[in-house]
Amino acid sequence: MKLTEYLDSLSYDIGFWLAGIKNPDYPIGQLGDLSMEVSTKLRAAAIIVLVAKGDSDTFFHNLIRSANCRVTYLERLRDVRITDDHHQASGRVSGLVDAVAASDFVTARQIATLSPREWMNGHEYEDDFCYAQILHGLIAASRDYEQLNSLFARFEGVLAGQTDARLGVTRAIADGDGRAFDESFDALLEQRAAHIEAHEGGGQMDDAEVVAERHVYVEGLALLRIAERLGFATQTEYRFCPSIARRAMRRPFPGE
Repeated sequence: MKLTEYLDSLSYDIGFWLAGIKNPDYPIGQLGDLSMEVSTKLRAAAIIVLVAKGDSDTFFHNLIRSANCRVTYLERLRDVRITDDHHQASGRVSGLVDAVAASDFVTARQIATLSPREWMNGHEYEDDFCYAQILHGLIAASRDYEQLNSLFARFEGVLAGQTDARLGVTRAIADGDGRAFDESFDALLEQRAAHIEAHEGGGQMDDAEVVAERHVYVEGLALLRIAERLGFATQTEYRFCPSIARRAMRRPFPGE
């Protein structure tokens, strides 16, 4: 099945369920699941229009829409003072990295501000929590290196000797170490390739979201954006992170 053939059904689903995201009366107990589902579909649609049509602006716009779903969800929780909703955990970084990959650091920082600052045990893995908090620190207007170093130590402790390329990439960014960044980012892409291969071999259904994310690694794009913003020299092309997805937005996000 061609990538573009997924777009019609995706567009219908996105349009239908976005109405729920925007509805202030939508049951808040169901909003977390809905926001995650809609964001996943928006990311898939973004990748498909990028890969199949070369439309980087619509790619960015759909990523920003995904990030806005996360903002809406977190704002509603804040407004009614809910602090223990499952999807509220900061380790759910998809909306955050969508915003960063689209160079929308304002929305990314808004997500960071609205997100819990403590580990939600039972709702997220501790390594994912550490990683999310490190990302929040790296995109902050001013970086607290003492806090970042504490998070790196905690992340490493949680891993207990296991490897996770996310730790190496983010530590290299925080340290301003270009060589370490190159090596760890290559390891991250290898980790991504192994993840895709493992799921393909496991018989994962080839729905639009799965197929799309085999082509473009949005989280990798986000890390490249952060690195470039901090002055790192990067390559023009990377596996899963094509240059067309890293150009500047030419058609501003229309807002909705």
